Amino acid sequence: MIEVAVDIQGADNPPSELISGVFDALNDNKDLFVYVCGDKAAIEQAVSGKAYDKKRLAVIDAPQTILNTDNPVDAVNGKKDSSLVSAVELCRAGKAKALVTCGATGAIFVAAMLMLKKIADCPALLCEPRKIDGTPFCIVDCGANVDCRAEKLVSFAKLGCAYMKAIGTEKPKVVLLNNGAEDKKGSALTKKANELLRASSVDFIGNLEGTQILTGEGDVVVCEGFSGNILLKTMEGVALGVLKEIDTAMNKLGIDSDGYKKLHDKLYKKYNYTELDGAVLLGFSAPIIKGHGAATAETVYHIIKSAYILARNDISEKIRQEI
Repeated sequence: MIEVAVDIQGADNPPSELISGVFDALNDNKDLFVYVCGDKAAIEQAVSGKAYDKKRLAVIDAPQTILNTDNPVDAVNGKKDSSLVSAVELCRAGKAKALVTCGATGAIFVAAMLMLKKIADCPALLCEPRKIDGTPFCIVDCGANVDCRAEKLVSFAKLGCAYMKAIGTEKPKVVLLNNGAEDKKGSALTKKANELLRASSVDFIGNLEGTQILTGEGDVVVCEGFSGNILLKTMEGVALGVLKEIDTAMNKLGIDSDGYKKLHDKLYKKYNYTELDGAVLLGFSAPIIKGHGAATAETVYHIIKSAYILARNDISEKIRQEI
């Protein structure tokens, strides 16, 4: 069995909405076992009458919720019966091989740092968008480390390679986000990082400009968290902005096409990273997949599926091999 811990609280929507995503994940993956952490009474009410394999779901009573308004350190240390802390504890004890949560980002980092063993020098946050042709790639770091030394970017590259191998890319190519393709272009940080990546064990193919993110050869886009976060949100904002502009034009023209609506929905799901795809915190003994606070049942289904794949393919061991 592949055991995954799910923190069902801390999101904008109640457990009764999110639990449906757990059922869908269980029904799709017959070797998946889920620990659902949250208020036991609320969870049992939500699962009442639902069709699922009761042998593959366990409810962990954790009635406290860590809020975005809480001080992360105080909340993790003070709310021992919170759903997030309980889920992290399952990973620390080795009962769960991955964790899914849509809770407070700061508390997630603190809980991981305080409770889990680090298996990389510098844990990082990774996102997996899609290129125009539909193939996956990853951006790392995309928000956890806003100030970095060049050595950290090499660590990010290795985490990204381990991730891409875990999802099926045997020989991932690494690129460095920069303002020019030439090795000598960029800031002092990117120039030094380029030099270190050239000398590292990863398959580094050079710098990559922002215009090539969705069309270039890179499987792992390396950057510090400040640039990575801006890159990801800019990609999403531009894509959704263009879709909105097309919608407005279509409505003014009075065009109502089922084909267009299907295309719109497909593109919206592809580029709306914050709704359906989770950010993955790597570098600890278990991967943590962080969903958006506005998560729905569909969001939970997708991020449990991601956690399941990473755990099944032993992402932690792949990280150890890369490091």
